[in-house]
Amino acid sequence: MIPNLDWQDRAACVGLDPRVFYANGKYARAQVHAAQRVCATCPVATQCAAWAIQSGEKWGVWGGMSQKELRQKRVRDRAPRNSASGKPQRKAPEPAKCGTRSGYQKHLREKTEICQPCRQANTDADNRLRRTGTTKAAA
Repeated sequence: MIPNLDWQDRAACVGLDPRVFYANGKYARAQVHAAQRVCATCPVATQCAAWAIQSGEKWGVWGGMSQKELRQKRVRDRAPRNSASGKPQRKAPEPAKCGTRSGYQKHLREKTEICQPCRQANTDADNRLRRTGTTKAAA
């Protein structure tokens, strides 16, 4: 399906050098601000930004939004939201299971007797940490 791009004909940037919107080098920040000033006068800035976000555009200023702002908006739009606070929902961590290092640590926290599978998992993780620098098992 070809998206409707009729709004592009009404954009304030029509006829401008596209390099204005792709900042680089020593004066990149000033270039971004100059591009955003053009976008501030644009009647279709909202459609432009929405198109850039939807299409995954990674470079340039679109609809007055810098590359960083577009990336942040994309991430915010993708994250599931808590309806009450509007903040992204965090996935609840899985409870610690016996036979894992986290199970071993749970025994220590709760001051319960450490079972043999948890003791072995902790020993294995310690040995892995000494060998490889991480407690994570190779995938």
